[in-house]
Formats: sequence, structure tokens, C-alpha cells
Amino acid sequence: MIRITKTATCINRFAAAALIGGLLSGGNSQTAQARTPEELQQIATEVVGDLAKTCPHIPGKLNDADAFKACAAKLAQIKSLPFAPAILWGGDQAQLRVRDRNLTRFRPDVFRDTYMPMLAFTGKFTLARDDRENMDIIRAEAYFRNDLPAGDYPYPFWHSDAKWSAYETMNTMSFYLDNSGRIVVVTRGNTGSEQARGTYGHVARPAFVKDRWVWQDASGGTQPQVMLFASRYRSNNPSLPRLDVAYRAFADNMREASCVSCHAPNNSQGAKKLILLQTPLHAAGEIDWVIQSVDSKKMPEDEKGLQAEIDPKLREAILRTARAFRDELRAADAWEARQRRTDVQGGSALAGRDPGQSGQSR
Repeated sequence: MIRITKTATCINRFAAAALIGGLLSGGNSQTAQARTPEELQQIATEVVGDLAKTCPHIPGKLNDADAFKACAAKLAQIKSLPFAPAILWGGDQAQLRVRDRNLTRFRPDVFRDTYMPMLAFTGKFTLARDDRENMDIIRAEAYFRNDLPAGDYPYPFWHSDAKWSAYETMNTMSFYLDNSGRIVVVTRGNTGSEQARGTYGHVARPAFVKDRWVWQDASGGTQPQVMLFASRYRSNNPSLPRLDVAYRAFADNMREASCVSCHAPNNSQGAKKLILLQTPLHAAGEIDWVIQSVDSKKMPEDEKGLQAEIDPKLREAILRTARAFRDELRAADAWEARQRRTDVQGGSALAGRDPGQSGQSR
């Protein structure tokens, strides 16, 4: 049972069964340590307030290019988003337990940097309690930017008319907090208010080409650009050339083993908890899981969900190139971290996005 507890507007300073291997188990196997209404209100005020300041909803400017870019650049600097080491994202499906919902797993920094900029926040929120999962919920009023260039979306959501409609009409992003106060599940929904949205118009996206999750634009550039390393790292990062080579070798081996056909947005195998690998940043977010799963022979699976037999040489090639890719990610992230420290010491504005924990073990 989910109980709505309170509605609020931020005016101060941004004042589940299992999560793939047990991230939620602590919240469900024990009696919840309930937060006081005041504690939850304080958390929500800070989180939603920060989002409203960083990615504000301004009626009539929802799809403004400058507003979108500013939102994407500033999100990495928010310190009030208490994400767990991995999160689940998808439609509300409130009638189901978290374990039964169709959701996608993300490393938080990948989700924050590439999915959250698609939304603009008003600062309004409601609070609720999911008694089945022993989790508090912060429902932030938010609207989707439905008329951005195709390459600004992490993948073509319009591959499914129903999914594109769900994104277009969403007006709420819900954050589920476990007993430790970490955000472990984030969902989108359209049961909130439309009052602040402003003029809404359906956008018909270009026809989706079946299974084309990465494509070339008219000038020959790779899209979606938001999921490329160039969108995450500074152009002078010395690891970029090696990182690109390492990723391509890894991706070639994954395609040979038919990994990407399963780990793609259309979810051809019907996984309850989907893991995406079809773009460079999706793959970067899950590289540790790939190495562990392939090394333990839990992956790849066949269409029945059983261990698939693949050529031992191919399995070794996947592991070799995956580890090389992971190592280059770590090197690229380490260089970015050093540059950010230099920026701070020099008093200059921070450049580039915070790469979070790329390639670091969960």
C-alpha cells in the first residue's frame, strides 16, 4: 500500500524486493526505521529544490537548447542526490512490487548525466510511503523535454509509440528511499498535475529504424551524441583515443556473442531488470558487471535464460577486451579528477562532466 502524506513547494535552500543482487534487501528483510515527517520533508526540500534550481521548468522554454545544456552541465555538481551504488529506473507500475516491475538498472552517474537532463523541475513535490517495500517516496513535479535533437536522448524512445507517449506525458519523477536514505529506485509517471506544464504539443519523431540504437547523422557523426565519450570527457583528455579503440574492440566481441541483441532497449528477452549495453556510456556503466558475469559464465544466456555455450576463445576475447576497456575508463576518469582539482585550486570554473565512478567496482 502506498500512502500520500504531504504536498510541498520548495522555497528554501535546496534547503523493494531485490535490486539486482540485493540492493533493496536491507529495506525489506527488516522492520523499517521510519523517518519522521520532518526528516523526510527536509530531504525532499533539499533534493527537489536543488533540481529546480539546476534544471528549472520555465513555461514556454521546456525545449530551449541553452536551458537543456545548462541543466546537463550543472547536474554533476549536485551533492544532495543520495543515490545508491546502482539504481532502477522505469515507469511507475505502482500496482506491482519492485521485484515484479519492468525496470532498467543504471550506475547513478550515467543516469544522472544522460537521463535526468531530459526533465525540468518546478520545485513542487508530494511525499508518500510504500508500506509493502518499507520505502519513503519523494514525488517531484517534472516535465519531459520532448523536442530536443534526436542525439540528445540516450536512445530513441520513439522505437515504441507507447514509451514515447509515456515520456511525453510524464509529469512526475519519483525517488524511492531505502532505510539508509539512499535513492534506490526512480520512476516516471503521469498522475501528477499538468497545471505548471504550459502549452503541450505532441512531437512526432523521425521513424525508428529497427534495432538501430546507434546511427550516423547527415554529417556522418555518430548518434546519440549524448552517449559518446566526447560528451563526458574533455577534448584534451589523453585517454580518449585509447578509450575509443578499447571500446570498439570490446563492442565487436559483444556483437559476435550476440550480447547487445539482449541488452538493448526493446528488451527482446523480456528481462524484469534490464541492463543496457548498446552505447559507449551504457557499456561503461556496466563494465564491472560484464566482466564478473562473463568470467563466472553466468553470461551470456540463451533465449530460455540458460547459460549459453560460446567458443572459449570468444569468451576469453570478451574478458580481455572488457578489462582493457575498464582500465582505459579508469585512466580517463583519473585524469578528469586531477583536472577538476586543478580547476578548484586555480579558481576557474569546472569544465566537463563529473565522471563519477566509471570503471570502479561496486
